[in-house]
Amino acid sequence: MTTSAELVSTLSFQALPPEELHRIREAGIDDFGHHLRVLVNDQEPGTPLRCCLREAHVGERVTLIAWRPLEHAPDSIYAEVGPVFIHADDCPGYQDDRLYPEGFRHRRQVLRSYTAAGDMLDTTIADGNTAETAILELLAAPDAAVVHSRNVQAGWYMFAIRR
Repeated sequence: MTTSAELVSTLSFQALPPEELHRIREAGIDDFGHHLRVLVNDQEPGTPLRCCLREAHVGERVTLIAWRPLEHAPDSIYAEVGPVFIHADDCPGYQDDRLYPEGFRHRRQVLRSYTAAGDMLDTTIADGNTAETAILELLAAPDAAVVHSRNVQAGWYMFAIRR
């Protein structure tokens, strides 16, 4: 019998791809034509960073870009584009994709599951203590390919989870 800890260890928590972010930073413009503006985070907790899946520290340079989370299904009706914060300078990215991001554990999240074609299957709200269980339940659907975590308050994309 497989334990829930073993099932959780099969998940991959995915930040935005570092190579894509490097390309955007180098160009100074995101994929939707928005010029990058550098901001300095001045609050704790800071804005959630989608490049390394933690909150920005006071004094860190960040920028806001437009991002399409369903990059694997750009023609899906659900392939919306929205704002996400990233470091203004290259960062090493999220280092342990087998673990739920501790920097977001205190945040309630909307979790949405999608098919490989980009159709939304289901949605639920979870806090950091119940997130892995909720993710596993969403990914248990036979057609589920990916789950997206989104900010409850603003609805902004946070990160993706795949088996």
